[in-house]
Amino acid sequence: MLQAERVATAAPSGVTGAWIGRDEFIAETAVQLDRMTKIVARLQHDMDRSNRTVAAMADEATRTQRLQSFEDTLKNSRDYKIGDLQRACRELKSRVDVMEGDKGTFSKLTYRSFAAVDRRFAELGTLECRLAELEASTRHNRSLFYATLVLAAAALASHLIF
Repeated sequence: MLQAERVATAAPSGVTGAWIGRDEFIAETAVQLDRMTKIVARLQHDMDRSNRTVAAMADEATRTQRLQSFEDTLKNSRDYKIGDLQRACRELKSRVDVMEGDKGTFSKLTYRSFAAVDRRFAELGTLECRLAELEASTRHNRSLFYATLVLAAAALASHLIF
């Protein structure tokens, strides 16, 4: 009870002495109990509101933690994909380097592009066809030559014998 708050009560007529002090004490105690009850109710309300706020903050912290975990998972996935892509590029580069051979010989190459190499292969293909035709023609001419030799030998043998 605050000192400035005193409850004034009127004593009933005919009541004197100790009963007045007792009634005063009971009234003051009742007022203090009412105030304490209101304070406790207000504190209970504040505590409930604080509990709701703490629960909301805990939910928000859980959501934030899940979001952070999701972001970490995405980052790890992205890093793994980038690393996998880098490994694939390094492997492809090493394969191309093996196919290309020594880079110092590039300056001495006659054909420096795939188009030039393709043209040269086409020329070699036509030469190969022409060579096959010439071989067939040579075989035909050789057979004719051998046939002519056989006829000449037969004519010579018939002239010498008859």
